[in-house]
Amino acid sequence: MSAPGPPARTAAPRRAGGRVRHRERLLLRWLRLPAAARVLAVYALARLFSAFVLAEVARFQEPSDWTPQDPGYADLLVLWDATWYRAIAEDGYPDAVPLGADGDPLQSELAFYPLAPLLARALMSTGLPFAWAGSLVSLAAGAAAAVGVHAVLLRALSARCPPGAARRGAWSAAVLFCVSPPSVVLQVPYTEGPALALLVAFLLLLQRHRYLPAAGVALALGLTRPVAVPLSVVVVVHLLLRARDGRRRGAVLGGRDALRALVLLGASGVAGLLWPLTAALLTGRADAYTATMGAWRSGGQVVWLRPWWDVSQYVLGAVAGPVLLVVVVAGYAVVLLGRRAAALGADLRTWCLAYAGYLLLVLDPFTSLFRYLVFLFPLGALVGLHPRRRGALQAWVIASLALQVVWTAWLWRFSPPADWPP
Repeated sequence: MSAPGPPARTAAPRRAGGRVRHRERLLLRWLRLPAAARVLAVYALARLFSAFVLAEVARFQEPSDWTPQDPGYADLLVLWDATWYRAIAEDGYPDAVPLGADGDPLQSELAFYPLAPLLARALMSTGLPFAWAGSLVSLAAGAAAAVGVHAVLLRALSARCPPGAARRGAWSAAVLFCVSPPSVVLQVPYTEGPALALLVAFLLLLQRHRYLPAAGVALALGLTRPVAVPLSVVVVVHLLLRARDGRRRGAVLGGRDALRALVLLGASGVAGLLWPLTAALLTGRADAYTATMGAWRSGGQVVWLRPWWDVSQYVLGAVAGPVLLVVVVAGYAVVLLGRRAAALGADLRTWCLAYAGYLLLVLDPFTSLFRYLVFLFPLGALVGLHPRRRGALQAWVIASLALQVVWTAWLWRFSPPADWPP
């Protein structure tokens, strides 16, 4: 009688096959979840990663007047602009524009919009300190924004792409939004979270031609961040294109729809003036907001375009800097106006162009620039539109997380000067 063969030869393939089938079952369960649940899961994991990065950076924080001897996660939540928002949440706004000995406006709370700190103040009434109240506002708003990013991109892409491509594009936009290098601001008491949540709500309502609710959202956005000017450009282009399409079909926009469109157009225009007018009423000075904003700029005033030109020369030289700046701006416009970006639709392409143009006009391109770029979330959809580039999203995720570590360690580990804010 012959001896039986060793069982190990068949056991290993069975175990390997079992592991494959187990992974396939987990993948199927994951894909069967609602898209919103999957986006929230990614958002939660991304915020845990950001919390770990902040906590690790806190271990190496240099002692300063801003942080205790051994700072922790909560201490890093209230650095930089969060200091101004804490002052607003705890003490409100000054009733006059603070002036220096030379009579020029000083940096003050009047440059910062009120909605986010007032939401934090509401939570503080439960006994929470500002660091945690403001962080909860940002976290909740960021979660809503992440779900909204997926919904906005899915609707836009579904009108122009096959279903599979639309789903991939919307998913990549939402994932890259969650893990983007500056996404750590979605858990610190800044205004990016609430502003992004309102922005995606506005764009979704605009896609559905829900103009009256969109008008209300635009006004709320006007109390969150100074992004109403590019938003007005989106509204104008949207209404012009809808009117053109209506004439082609013989269905001119009229009656109640025309009235709603006019309300939306007016609200988007008013939104850009809402906080400057409120600051003027609070202080009795017509230029309270713009004068205070100038206190952050060299020369004491906001100058269009010049900061980008000057910084490009400072970093790369008198010739190479401006040349590269022009090439980058032109290349960005070519990409967004090209065939590949057409899948985003007119509303989202207009937003990406108008918002980038707005930053180019009024922004000083320093440390805040990186977090401002998170508002260009529609661009993340372009990563997932091509099925042959299956590893592209994973590569972008890894690169984004690595850059998040670099950006957070660079900015949050560097304490502001002891006399800031003045």
